Amino acid sequence: MSRNEWIDFAEIRRLVSLEDVIFRLYKIDGLVRTGDKLVGPCPVHQGTSPRAFHADLSKNVWKCFSKCQAGGNQLDFVVRREGIDVRAAALKLKHAFIDGRANDRDSSPPSPTPSAPTSSVAAPSTVKDRTTGQTASKESERGERKGAPEGSGGGVQMLRNPPLALTLPLTRQHPHLTKDRGLKDETLKHFGVGYCTRGMLRGMVAFPISNQEGELVAYAGRRLKASEIEKLGKYRFPKNFGKHLELFNFHEAKTYAKDRGLILVEGFFGVLALYEAGFPNAVASMGAEVSMEQLDLLAQASEVLVLFDGDEAGEKGAAKVVAALAARTTVRIAHSPEGLQPDSLSPRTLRWLVNGMQSLDLTSVRFTR
Repeated sequence: MSRNEWIDFAEIRRLVSLEDVIFRLYKIDGLVRTGDKLVGPCPVHQGTSPRAFHADLSKNVWKCFSKCQAGGNQLDFVVRREGIDVRAAALKLKHAFIDGRANDRDSSPPSPTPSAPTSSVAAPSTVKDRTTGQTASKESERGERKGAPEGSGGGVQMLRNPPLALTLPLTRQHPHLTKDRGLKDETLKHFGVGYCTRGMLRGMVAFPISNQEGELVAYAGRRLKASEIEKLGKYRFPKNFGKHLELFNFHEAKTYAKDRGLILVEGFFGVLALYEAGFPNAVASMGAEVSMEQLDLLAQASEVLVLFDGDEAGEKGAAKVVAALAARTTVRIAHSPEGLQPDSLSPRTLRWLVNGMQSLDLTSVRFTR
């Protein structure tokens, strides 16, 4: 299994179901099936308790309530049973079912059960104008509103954001960036961030978003006028952008994922602040809700430090990330001071926090004001 082999985690979960893994890959018996539900001894740790293991095949999720105390999707099942990382698990399923090498296969390909959408939002498969979008809510950077959220689209699962054909002309010299936030010109140039003077993001700070291959797929706009923020929220995402498929700056940060791990924040400015503090391995989930696709990207890192905003949504979101990744990689959590965000912290504080947690092998740190 080559470490350079490309893996599309979302595609693997779509084509290979939990049912395929349990019955075709491992040929597990002894589970009682009622409709799409399975109950029985845990096949992950080879337990004997008759009701320790529960699975919902329609949702491709499982949970062990006994020795494992673990759960997850089809990839997590392989990770726990084999004692391997998520990349190796994905390669195993790819080779077994998608590349046509399953031990129990005949000459015809399998007919896997498609997974239910795993992200918190679904996106359409077509994109018209990548700079247009609906309005966001008052939740900064979360893109949530009643009905379909920005950056989520309408209702068909999107497997990939298509590359964007246009590039917005932006200016880096704007008071909000250079004076209010004190960002260096080199930082703005590195991330391609600037003030937009035309188009749908006119009057906003624009953040280019790339997929994991480094292809530009969208721009997000940060509103500056207090009246607009009060009414529409801080951020505007394109209407048909599958936000759940991307991590902001992952295409750059993945270079450091194995050696230094990844630092996960909610927002764009948090990534920029960490970059200026000496951490190019920061990524943003673009909100407090983290999708399964984003978790798959994070799980490739040797460790993940979660540094969300110091509010209720940030606390809840961070806790969910830690719970979801705990069985897949090393996870640390730093609780921001109440009411503050990572970009509110000084570079010195950020360096003390990140380096200190790693040096002392701390799993959790909470700031007090």
